[in-house]
Order: sequence, then structure tokens, then C-alpha cells
Amino acid sequence: MVNVGSFRVRLKNLFSGELCGLNAKEGTVVAGLFMLIVSIMQLTFQAGNFRYLQPLSTSSSSQFARLHVYCIGTITFTCLTFVAIVVLFLAIWKENFWGAAGYIIWIFFNEVAQICFLSFSLGNSGFPKSVKGLEWFGFIMRLLSHFFWMIFVIAHTIELYQIYRNADDPSKSKRKTPPKLKFAKVKELAV
Repeated sequence: MVNVGSFRVRLKNLFSGELCGLNAKEGTVVAGLFMLIVSIMQLTFQAGNFRYLQPLSTSSSSQFARLHVYCIGTITFTCLTFVAIVVLFLAIWKENFWGAAGYIIWIFFNEVAQICFLSFSLGNSGFPKSVKGLEWFGFIMRLLSHFFWMIFVIAHTIELYQIYRNADDPSKSKRKTPPKLKFAKVKELAV
């Protein structure tokens, strides 16, 4: 049986230590690289879906419009995700928590938009059932992967926020400087 106290301790150790050999910063970098690869794959897949964007007849113009909105909307969100990934990498490099927090918000917004696109645009569209199934499978796998990688991004964002908060408050950021070392001159060292 799961003990709530041990679960809390494990979760605390997870955020304070390393998970799978990665600390929070390294995991955030890998999360950004993961999303970069997934975005490239999604962009390639959506560009391949343009072959289905041929109006078959005048009666299927609503299907054509839905497919067109789906493909163009997904490609637009994927391109904006590239921008969010660059912002994440800059935030890691400059140690700015706003960029990492913005990435978390963007991923949430992007996935909500993707599920809306999948639900409303692919309902009775002209895509084959295999393509629809592949779209849903890709979405579910990407969503499950986000749950794992967001642990690192959230932990790193919290670390960056604590650094930012301590930098703003001079009473918290007083560091003890080590005493200056006095080096002897060459003549004093001679025996």
C-alpha cells in the first residue's frame, strides 16, 4: 500500500535531486531537445497531409475547409513552438525564469489547441482512418512525454525563480566572501 508520507518524501527528493541521472537544468535542456525533435516530426507529418487537401467535389467543400484549417493551424502552432523552444534555450542560458515559465504555459496552451484541432477538425474529414489514428496516437504519446519532461522544466523554473527572488532582496543575497589570501614574496620564502 502506498504511504502518503513516503510518497511526499520521494517527490521532494525528485525535485531536489536527480532523476534518471539528470538534474533539473540538464533535464530542461533534454526536454527542449525532445520538443524540438517532436516539432520537426509533426511539421513533416503535417506537410505530408497536404496531399489530402484536394477538393473532390463541391459537396465536400466543408471537409476541404476543415482539413485546410487543421493542417494550417497545426503547422502554425508547430512553428510557434519552435519560437518557444528558442526562448526556453535562451532562458536556460541567461538563467531567466520568465522564459522557462513561458515555455510551460505555451506547452499547455499548445496541447489544448492541438486537442481542439483534433476533435473538431478531424471528425468527419477526408483523412483516411489510419491517418486519424496516427494523429491521435502521436498526440497521446506527446502528452504522456510532456508529463515526464515537465517535471524537469518546472523544477528548473522553481530554481531560477528562487535565484531571481534572492537577487532582488539584498538581505537574502548577502554572501560571505572568503578572506583574501596573502601571498608571500619570493624573498620571504627563501630559507
